[in-house]
Amino acid sequence: MPPTGRPAGNVLIVGAGPTGLLLAGDLAAAGIGCTVLERRPEETSNLTRAFAVHARSLEMLDARGVAAGLIAAGERLGGLQLLGSAALDLSRLPGRFPYVLVTPQYETERVLKERAVAAGAEIVHGAEVTGLRQDVTGVDVEVRTSGGGTLTRRASYVVGADGVRSTVRKALGLPFPGHAAVRSVMLADVRLDEAPAGVLTVGAVGDAFAFLAPFGDGWYRVIAWNRRHQAPDSEPVDMDELREVARRALGTDHGMRDPRWTSRFHSDERQVPKYRVGRVFLAGDAAHVHSPAGGQGMNTGMQDAANLGWKLAAELRGWAPSWLLDSYHEERHPVGRLVLRGSGALLRFALAEPRWLRAARSAAAWAATHARPVARRLAGAVSGIDIAYPAPRGSHRLTGRRAPDVPLAGSPGRLYELLGDGLFVLVVAVNDPAVTYLAAKRWAGRVHCVLAGRATRTTALVRPDGYIAWATDETAPDRRAAAIRDALNQWCGRPADRPVHEPQPIETVPGEDGPREGRN
Repeated sequence: MPPTGRPAGNVLIVGAGPTGLLLAGDLAAAGIGCTVLERRPEETSNLTRAFAVHARSLEMLDARGVAAGLIAAGERLGGLQLLGSAALDLSRLPGRFPYVLVTPQYETERVLKERAVAAGAEIVHGAEVTGLRQDVTGVDVEVRTSGGGTLTRRASYVVGADGVRSTVRKALGLPFPGHAAVRSVMLADVRLDEAPAGVLTVGAVGDAFAFLAPFGDGWYRVIAWNRRHQAPDSEPVDMDELREVARRALGTDHGMRDPRWTSRFHSDERQVPKYRVGRVFLAGDAAHVHSPAGGQGMNTGMQDAANLGWKLAAELRGWAPSWLLDSYHEERHPVGRLVLRGSGALLRFALAEPRWLRAARSAAAWAATHARPVARRLAGAVSGIDIAYPAPRGSHRLTGRRAPDVPLAGSPGRLYELLGDGLFVLVVAVNDPAVTYLAAKRWAGRVHCVLAGRATRTTALVRPDGYIAWATDETAPDRRAAAIRDALNQWCGRPADRPVHEPQPIETVPGEDGPREGRN
């Protein structure tokens, strides 16, 4: 029950892709009733376009206890081929995951679905949303069932995570401005007579592009584009054309044969102007769609979900600040815009045809490989590690940035092991019973209060999505306690009227260095 004594509401999520499933797991883990409506039947599908799980997404999955299971199903790459022969070095990324994980999207969906169901989320397949209407207290969603019947589901909030053709977005009447970045992209699942030398294989010339990724069971996904033949999406894929494009782009077709599935599609660059309309939110491809360059689409959607889930839970449990739900659009819309522009630039460089563009591509490839500051910024952008949210003027230098997985005194031993339950984490620099009382008693059920595992001056309030809400280097006990109280009031709502536990000082563990994140 929320602090107000009224029962928490429920959330309907439309779409059971990675975005919807991560959100469902977060809400269920926070004790919020949620149902996922998915129009596809329950049978597992191989219709996957995403293969890359980047470092920041792995950190978020680690906080939710599912990263290890996903990593076991994939292959790690310390570099990512982006432009021609250039490989972007990811091995220097900070954190526990200095690589990109290559695994089919359905494996990501599998671990997220298992988590969501175990936490209590309901997932309904064969349920197609046909429309919605909202009022000041909730949203009515019209659903067509697999048997052909119709029904109405009511929820406190609705999240459209239903992809580029989102019914939820259309029901809101929102435009989806943008354009087709590339048309007539061919997809195929094939066997290969000759396995590629690397895990991911990418190549491009002026009139051809090809990409190969393994499913891990002997099948490979081929994505190819042929400037010489721009066919409509409805035209079947011809294997001779696919082999020819691969030979032009990669130098070999690796003996492609025995296609079990083929299709064509066009890749758009679009973004909705509003991520929130009243009680309805958009996330993932329903809100933004990008070129496949850099493999950021699925990752950006999962990070949308991580940003939104704890905010909805706080609202439904009765303690969210009045501005919190609006901050979802304010924080995530700029990120989606940056990803759209960055992935679009990568695609245009990869498919460059004029001589001056090919020269620019070569220069960019050299910089990505040899110029360390450029390579570092590019790796941080593609991996999501450098994503940061706006901070008020005069804030601490860490405010709005990703929280490193710092060591903690006692158990659990690191920060991200505490982030899976949707609570804030106050990492304090020194043991202070007054601060413990504030966090563990007045804001009970909203904040964990823990001691940094190594000596530091910085006390930080970490949001449930792993970003730093507030920090201070204040050392005077009274001023530090007052600043912490103000931060908790701002981010965690008004405190409970009565404490629910006796004060428990946290154990002091001496250290020699400031908090640093380990690399395992």
